[in-house]
Amino acid sequence: MRKAKAIRIREPGGPEVLEVGEIELPAPGPSQVVVEVAAAGLNRADCLQRRGFYPAPPGVPADVPGLEFAGRVESVGRQVNDWKPGDRVMGIVAGGSMATRLVTEGAELMLVPAELSLEEAAAVPEAFLTAYDAIVLQGGLHAGQTVLLHAVASGVGTAGIQIADAISASSVGTSRSAHKLPRCT
Repeated sequence: MRKAKAIRIREPGGPEVLEVGEIELPAPGPSQVVVEVAAAGLNRADCLQRRGFYPAPPGVPADVPGLEFAGRVESVGRQVNDWKPGDRVMGIVAGGSMATRLVTEGAELMLVPAELSLEEAAAVPEAFLTAYDAIVLQGGLHAGQTVLLHAVASGVGTAGIQIADAISASSVGTSRSAHKLPRCT
């Protein structure tokens, strides 16, 4: 069985409960990809999980945080045709991205654009996919419209500003802290 190093949560608490440990990776299935993780995003959910307030979904290691990542494909299952070893990819998982390797479905990966480093790409999937789903797919935002973004200074909020701008829509936002608003212009 393949192993990986991972950030592990020893017990609920502050940052001091985090430690580096070893985990066993599940055997990849025919449609799955093993990714050598170069960088993982840190989100509010990860901090809440560390404190014991955000349980991992069933089947996901509860002691390894991380929802988004970027890295290089290490190996692919026999049914995977879209990826090959060495490809630069990013994605979202239900948990466990704060490890040196992870196993995920090949269909859930995205190509890292050439202009982004892997470190930059690791910060993209969670915020941008959440914002895009909410304001474009679910909300139907299109050119010429205006979207109201609550918590506009958050990762999802700032992604929403950029998405609205990219489709020629306008955005206005709210924040409970006025000092955060300058980063939203």
